[in-house]
Amino acid sequence: MPGGNTASGDGAAISGGGYNAASGTAASIAGGANNSATNYFSAVGGGFMNESRGLTSFAAGLQAKANEAGSFVWGDSFPANKLSTGIDTFNVYASGGSTFFTNTAATTGVTIANGAGSWSSLSDRASKENVEAVDGRDVLARLAAMPIATWNYKSQADAVRHMGPMAQDFHAAFGLGISNKLIDTIDPDGVALAAIQGLNTLLLERETEIAELRSEKDAEISALRAELDAIKALLEALLER
Repeated sequence: MPGGNTASGDGAAISGGGYNAASGTAASIAGGANNSATNYFSAVGGGFMNESRGLTSFAAGLQAKANEAGSFVWGDSFPANKLSTGIDTFNVYASGGSTFFTNTAATTGVTIANGAGSWSSLSDRASKENVEAVDGRDVLARLAAMPIATWNYKSQADAVRHMGPMAQDFHAAFGLGISNKLIDTIDPDGVALAAIQGLNTLLLERETEIAELRSEKDAEISALRAELDAIKALLEALLER
């Protein structure tokens, strides 16, 4: 049976496992092996070779190193150190990808694939209802009228700029999302695609109009050329007399 657990900190506790050390005040280790919790209120949830060194930090999995205060690190099974990246940071090392489901049937949510750098929304047709077609030209007109600006969040530095509409304006224009203070990331994508379709429809109409005008002008030019040819022939006939 594993042994060698040491809970030397004031109020520290180790629930199981072996060769774990909880030396911080009120530090705790749930189990696993070769884990350490060395700061005030630091914790290791279990696993192997994890270190919770920061104040109120948390580490779990394999070789997770929560070195700063308030840091949280989950380490996947890949055999390498997984480090926290600063105070009060949340770091999940999941080389197989991550998914957050938002309903019990696991049909809605977001996922980030292994090796990817952006979230994908679960958007299966089978998970949707009340589907209604949109008029791309109408969407284009609403989008053209909607204010778009650059700005910064009050919680970030002034130099960190972003571009986009205000949630209130976006909701007023399209009525999308759960609140007039939030913009779901899938909705601007849908608006942009619909607007592109609307723009394409307008371009096709303009091309048709231009082609019709060109055809009319070509016909007029052909008629004028025929008249000129007739006049030229008449003049030549008169000059020959």
